[in-house]
Amino acid sequence: AECRWMFGSCKEDSDCCKHLGCRRKAPQYCAWDGTV
Repeated sequence: AECRWMFGSCKEDSDCCKHLGCRRKAPQYCAWDGTV
């Protein structure tokens, strides 16, 4: 599966590309997790 980019829909962090994490609450999308 391809990773989701910023603002892509997700259910967990592993759905998102590197340096992105899934928001814990709605709306659930990939956002920067603070890593470089």
